[in-house]
Amino acid sequence: MYNSLYGTYSGRSSSALYLLTGGVEWSLAASERTIQNASLNREEIRIFTYLHHKEDTMVLYGFINERERQVFLELNKVSGIGPKQALRMLSGIGTEELVAALDDGNTDRLSMLPGIGRKTAAKIVLSLRGKLKLENEDKSDEKFSDLLEALSGMGFDKKAAKKALIEISDRAEYSSLERDIPEKELFREAIVFLSSRG
Repeated sequence: MYNSLYGTYSGRSSSALYLLTGGVEWSLAASERTIQNASLNREEIRIFTYLHHKEDTMVLYGFINERERQVFLELNKVSGIGPKQALRMLSGIGTEELVAALDDGNTDRLSMLPGIGRKTAAKIVLSLRGKLKLENEDKSDEKFSDLLEALSGMGFDKKAAKKALIEISDRAEYSSLERDIPEKELFREAIVFLSSRG
């Protein structure tokens, strides 16, 4: 069906992103994080999509990158977690932090999310712990190997450094179409990012 849309941010509602593509304005249900990131961009952006179709409704969901869409789809596989709840969760936590919380069994962090109590958090962990493999996750060590080594040598935690590099790289990906952030700039931004978090 639809994999993604290229267009220009044209507005928002409380839970939707408006994207203008060739004279057609799309309304895409989206997380707060996706809406905010899209609104900061004044150029054409790529929004990944998922069409949720039931007998009485049809909703097009939008995601700032493939990683967010993948996590959204995995959350939907958990009993009792529908598309709306999955989107609320992604509004309250980044995808990398969510995966880390799942892998660590951190139900306290998950229960802080909108609409998620301790029982639901435990159910999510039980269903997805160790199972949610993000696309290109295994390639990230290879992709950032030199930068990870350099940041680790500066005293930064390797796991935190990896998360920072992925997040900055993703941000660059949607801030300008097919933009590859130079390694030197990526390294500099990672240092600033990690230093700001103590």
